[in-house]
Amino acid sequence: MIPESYKWRLRSPGDGGQLLLTRRALLAFSLARALKAEEPEVSNFDFSLLDDWLTPVDLFFVREHFPAPKVSSAGWKLSVTGAVANPLEVGLDDLTSEPRKTLPVTIECAENPVAGGLVSHAEWSGVTLAPLLAKAAPAAEAKSVKLSAADGFSHSVPLAKALHPDTLIVDTMNGEKLPLKHGFPLRAVVPGWYGMDSVKWLRSVEVLTSDPADRTYVRQVRSLLMGTRLEGPVTAMNVKSTFSRPVDGAILMGRSFIVRGVAWAGENRVRQVEVSVDGGKSWRIARLNSAPQPYTWVHWSFEWAIGGPGPYELTVRATDDRGRVQPEGRPPDRVDAYEWNACQTIRVVVT
Repeated sequence: MIPESYKWRLRSPGDGGQLLLTRRALLAFSLARALKAEEPEVSNFDFSLLDDWLTPVDLFFVREHFPAPKVSSAGWKLSVTGAVANPLEVGLDDLTSEPRKTLPVTIECAENPVAGGLVSHAEWSGVTLAPLLAKAAPAAEAKSVKLSAADGFSHSVPLAKALHPDTLIVDTMNGEKLPLKHGFPLRAVVPGWYGMDSVKWLRSVEVLTSDPADRTYVRQVRSLLMGTRLEGPVTAMNVKSTFSRPVDGAILMGRSFIVRGVAWAGENRVRQVEVSVDGGKSWRIARLNSAPQPYTWVHWSFEWAIGGPGPYELTVRATDDRGRVQPEGRPPDRVDAYEWNACQTIRVVVT
């Protein structure tokens, strides 16, 4: 028998009745809701919605390592410390008075699978990190820079990449104030490198005299003779492409269809996109709908003259200006969860 003091009566929706909950069940329910609210968000961009060059802010993918912190721009400061002669602490007003730079940059999560939506494209505005580092005067033996966020996440990049004129600290995304889920009030944008380097809710920049020590994003390979071994950090994005239309499993009518998608190549430019409609036996060159640029994806299209009804296997692959071509499959010795850039294949039926 449940004591009356341990009972709560809640109205059940729709029927005017009541639901009896024990105190233990109510506490468990409340805890579950609280834990769910505090879970890191992971949400994909839906490529079937791909229309514009820039991804709308509300459709941009989200990959959090920890729950988003509760932050305010009031009193927010960015520190530059570590192996420097002149440690700095810079307020938001000081940053916004610096010369600004705007860059279109595609950001992809290092864990994004083939055909995955953990990638999006936006226009970012802010200040270049290099002048702040110059004011702080890194030591001659400095090798890397650790970027730390208000949510507890941190990641390091080589000093040379931090000093690149296109590495930014931004407060604006697609011409709007940076949203909370994308790093408000400040985030790093490290163009051409995977998303973990573009640290959100940026609080501190620490100059280190050691090489980047983060061991989370590292290539791992396995062999019978050597076992599992590390093969260096995951940094620059690979060349990759994906379909937006048709979607996998689509049923198409008629004898023509404009196949569409995007391709990107990190720090490099996409040179060519090819489409196969026979499972990779033969390839045809797709049209690039704009001039390829470093850091950004490019939309491509292919006018498919369909030979007749039946099932088809469509595959897409991209090549960049360094000659890197998307592989047919994942290297069999890779055992880590990063850098998935094998060709995407979809299956459709034409009636």
